[in-house]
Amino acid sequence: PEHGPNGFDLHALSGNLCRCTGYRPIRDAAFAVGEPAPEDPLARRRDQAPPEPAATRYTRDGSTFLRPATLAEALRLLRERPDAVPVAGSTDFGVEVNIRSRRERCVVAIDRLPELRSLRRASDHIELGAGLTLTETERRLDGEVPLLAALFPQFASRLIRNGATLGGNLGTGSPIGDSPPVLLALEASLVLADADGERVVPLAEYFTGYRQSVRRPDELIRAVRVPLPLAPVTGFHKIAKRRFDDISSVAVAFALDIDAAEGVVRKARIGLGGVAATPIRALATEAALEGRPWTPETVEAAARVLRGEGTPMDDHRASALYRSAMLGRSLSKLYAQTTEAVSS
Repeated sequence: PEHGPNGFDLHALSGNLCRCTGYRPIRDAAFAVGEPAPEDPLARRRDQAPPEPAATRYTRDGSTFLRPATLAEALRLLRERPDAVPVAGSTDFGVEVNIRSRRERCVVAIDRLPELRSLRRASDHIELGAGLTLTETERRLDGEVPLLAALFPQFASRLIRNGATLGGNLGTGSPIGDSPPVLLALEASLVLADADGERVVPLAEYFTGYRQSVRRPDELIRAVRVPLPLAPVTGFHKIAKRRFDDISSVAVAFALDIDAAEGVVRKARIGLGGVAATPIRALATEAALEGRPWTPETVEAAARVLRGEGTPMDDHRASALYRSAMLGRSLSKLYAQTTEAVSS
């Protein structure tokens, strides 16, 4: 079970355990922990809202940490300081600091900016604030976007999702980030803001090279827009050495519109990660599916096309041959998972 009789969420320990004792005794101990006494001061603090972060400026050893109070101030700082690095959850930047001793002359904290932490619904899209943590986004959507709901449990661990943001995962530009394939399949767009205004860029046009994008140094990702209506048939497959707390070898996201009456694929969108220098759309496979019946023959032919998408490489996580094979298998798996749902 993932929750104990005391309501303890086992995923709260994910990624933060020493395996030498074995998992079961740790689980049993966590499930046996009782509720704190009502007068417990830590329990009272837990139930209180956290204090609002104050605007901060701190300089030491030639490096400056800045926490602006508003988005406008943050954008002004980024324009004045081209060397500034914006940081939200620090789940990627923090690793660079701890493991590789990375140091920057100027860091701008944007994790608590209210303008980046909204979630809005319009008639034709859902707008997700780029500064919302993944945990907050998951809870506030509450399954409203099934493809994102499939992504969240496979994204790192609960501890990481409590700090990581969609904006950060997209801003780093990593070709093996988990969210880009999903958002590509959803045909998402990014709202980029600078001191002069905003522009909207389709995610399919955002990445330009390995960890490179069209975002300028003085711009921030303010929000992610997911267009409506959503595709009725979706799936997310993350291939990694471990089920949780691991980096993808390959990530594949599907969003298909299949005519239930005629069984024909009206529209297909497929996002891929881990098979090129950037996250990409599987354009050839999409074309191989659209306008064709959703049958084993179509899927088999499209799977052959999918195996040839991108330019997968050999590395310590997987071989190029394995990555290509997993692409084809992922489409076959989607067909097996969704055939019953489509026919019903």
